[in-house]
Amino acid sequence: MAGNDARGRTPLSLVGQDPDLLFYTRQATAVGGPVLVLGAANGRVAWTLARAGLSVLGVDSSERMVQAAEEMRGAESLEVSGRARLLHADLRSLRLDERFRVVLAPHHALGLMTTIADLEAMLATVRHHLEPDGLFVYDVLNPRAEPPPPGNEEDEPGAAVAPRRPVFTFHLRERKRADAPSGIHRLKFKPFSSEELETAMTASGLTPRERYGTFEGKPFEPSDAHHIGVVDG
Repeated sequence: MAGNDARGRTPLSLVGQDPDLLFYTRQATAVGGPVLVLGAANGRVAWTLARAGLSVLGVDSSERMVQAAEEMRGAESLEVSGRARLLHADLRSLRLDERFRVVLAPHHALGLMTTIADLEAMLATVRHHLEPDGLFVYDVLNPRAEPPPPGNEEDEPGAAVAPRRPVFTFHLRERKRADAPSGIHRLKFKPFSSEELETAMTASGLTPRERYGTFEGKPFEPSDAHHIGVVDG
């Protein structure tokens, strides 16, 4: 199992990883598996954790993303491959008999929720699958203090929104580019504030513990582009 050594140093196997992968690996290995990854996308986080020695179940609501993650299996050793499972399912209604020490929602997965009911349903999924005293970790886009420059709203995924935006009105917009191959879509994330999200967490029986503005551990500030949270089950 990978993790920091007694002196806080990072093992060579993790050196050079993307900051988000390193962050999630450290969080998960500090607690231990099994790990549930909600919104596994193409498997970046799930496969990284499997390589770190953890048992992982990656779930995504996109069948295409699950297929992409499965395509990575052939490049892994039998030992690593045996530690990772992938499942296509709705993150709002997933109810397994298994419980997990760690639940992760990377890749702005919470930002896919389009209504209060959707958000509460996904957080109920988190709560249902967490073992007692388990850990929930996530990252989402954060509303900027200032609106984006004119002309950027249609071109930048996760473009900022004005702070006066009503509570819980975030949404995901999906549109197809005219020059894109058939079936390829761009996803438009609408971020929401840390206060909005933490209110929903508390209502769902989860206890927010730590907030960061970067995967390197910088304390969160309202102007940060990301809100990265560590939550007790």
